[in-house]
Amino acid sequence: MPRTERVTPFGPDTVVWKINGHMFAAYTETGAGLSVRTTDLPRALAVIRRSRPASAPFLTGGGWVLLPWETPPEELRLRLIESYNLVRRDWPLDTGPAED
Repeated sequence: MPRTERVTPFGPDTVVWKINGHMFAAYTETGAGLSVRTTDLPRALAVIRRSRPASAPFLTGGGWVLLPWETPPEELRLRLIESYNLVRRDWPLDTGPAED
């Protein structure tokens, strides 16, 4: 995914993926799965009801879900891309002031 960065701001066991400086996915080395963002809490609840995700621990505000590692790879990929696109849309790259 273009312009992403992998960082470990909470220590070496917690991996955070960002686009334009904003988080779109995270996991811990010993955690139960991959946390991704959904559009909002109702969407997160719909995803949880439809499949196996759960509310993402420690990411309680605004529609984060935890996808277990056992989630089929195609669904993981779909949710990861959805999260990436949401964050990219909500926080576009700041290109600086416009030139005259």
